[in-house]
Amino acid sequence: MKCPNCKNKMTCTQSDYHYTESGLTNIYLSGIEIYHCSCGEEIISLPTVSQLHDLIAIDLIKQKHRLNGRELRFLRKNMGLTAKNLGEYLGIDNATISRWEKGTQPISSPHDRFFRLLYLNMRRVPQDEINAVIQKDFAAISDEQVETPPFMIPREKWSKTEICFQ
Repeated sequence: MKCPNCKNKMTCTQSDYHYTESGLTNIYLSGIEIYHCSCGEEIISLPTVSQLHDLIAIDLIKQKHRLNGRELRFLRKNMGLTAKNLGEYLGIDNATISRWEKGTQPISSPHDRFFRLLYLNMRRVPQDEINAVIQKDFAAISDEQVETPPFMIPREKWSKTEICFQ
């Protein structure tokens, strides 16, 4: 790859990368290609963003505690919904969605579970996979709202062409 600034050839290394572009603070990608130039330019080669966001969403949907505000916002945006649209689906006003996303009010347990189901349905996840998530993962969700610990997504996981919930 040539540097867009000086047109010199760039060198490539693989490294772990803190993926903050998603709006989440705890996502790390393993084995990201980073191109370096002697002029100081650095280019990070990310996988297909929509595929990566679907992979992150799977982890969020399956987590064992209630969603926090950043996670809710990430999933809502990944669904292509505005806060107003989501409020209409959940039967609440968009001010409540805003308080959830800002972290000033925790999402209730029933709304958390309903939101996860809405996500799965809107993303057209097959019914048998939804049933498996409900049986295996939803029963284990605690009412606790905790900060999700950092997690590393290995290269072999994000470089696949097909992502599924199982």
